[in-house]
Amino acid sequence: MIGPQDAGDAFEFALERLRPVAGARGLRLTLLERPARAGGNGFAEYTGRRLRLRLVWEASARALWVESARTQGAEVVSRWTDIEWALAGERLPLDLDLGPGRIERLARSVDAFLAAADG
Repeated sequence: MIGPQDAGDAFEFALERLRPVAGARGLRLTLLERPARAGGNGFAEYTGRRLRLRLVWEASARALWVESARTQGAEVVSRWTDIEWALAGERLPLDLDLGPGRIERLARSVDAFLAAADG
């Protein structure tokens, strides 16, 4: 896999990497706000199975993460929770890596989180 060349590419690479992982678990991309090239924030939401996943690009922190919330109908009925924290059972330090390894860790975390939700 060719990795992102800069922070602006990291969100796009993560978006494309997570799409098939989420899709294989029954979620589809329903909302996309691409970061502005001038350093804005961005997010992508995947919906299905009574939950939402949100890939977040935080420009000021220069970090990517994925969070989840439960839904009932079209409404979010829980707090957004970082899925890596949920899997670890504790709050983790912010991962500032933007390379291919980080994007793969996010993809594995999404898959593990959704598998556990099937549990």
